[in-house]
Amino acid sequence: MNNSIFQLAPCAGPAYLALADAVELAILTGSVQAGDRLPPQRMLADFLGLHVNTVNRALRETRKRGLTSGNRRHGTLVLASSL
Repeated sequence: MNNSIFQLAPCAGPAYLALADAVELAILTGSVQAGDRLPPQRMLADFLGLHVNTVNRALRETRKRGLTSGNRRHGTLVLASSL
């Protein structure tokens, strides 16, 4: 999977919400599909210039939204292909 699909739009809110929104948009547009594995948190943090804790919080938000599931062993998986 290409990290460039998660381009953060400028927003007035917190960066973790911008990333969660970017993941949701990637799902809605079909850039990522159900069953796809998202890049590791450290890789996303480096690519986006964010702290790994910010990425962690964003991925927790995507889990709360029902978009992804994740654990240490298997990483973060996309649950929904569209909403």
